[in-house]
Amino acid sequence: GGGVRALRGAMGDNEEDERARAESLVAQLSAMKEESQVLGQKISELEQERQEHVLVSETLDTLDSERKCFRMVGGVLTERTVATVLPAVKDNMDKLTAVINELYGKLQSKEKDMQDFQSKHNIRLRNQPEQKAAAAQDPDKAPSGYRV
Repeated sequence: GGGVRALRGAMGDNEEDERARAESLVAQLSAMKEESQVLGQKISELEQERQEHVLVSETLDTLDSERKCFRMVGGVLTERTVATVLPAVKDNMDKLTAVINELYGKLQSKEKDMQDFQSKHNIRLRNQPEQKAAAAQDPDKAPSGYRV
């Protein structure tokens, strides 16, 4: 009768709540992944720029300090000497290294946060193996959670 229908309705609502919760968790994890990817891309860009500074620095190190060289400053090509440009190039290189290290620290922290989030909410990615050994020993301890 009516009691069975009410029970089914409550179960259906519970399943919908669970599905909405799962979708919310997946969305949060996806946002964290995207932030992590953006950090990784920025690190790559800065590392490439730093590497260009290393090449310029190594080249200028071999030249006479009074030799004429050109440097782009704010979109304007300026004529300088190696003695004035080399310290600026090395300073920029050091600053890039510091920013890269800071971003790398943030990336590591973000990845740890993602792992903690996955662990807390029992989320496994499709390419992560299930813990089948625990399930084989005790079906009550079989992993339950969300697959992304």
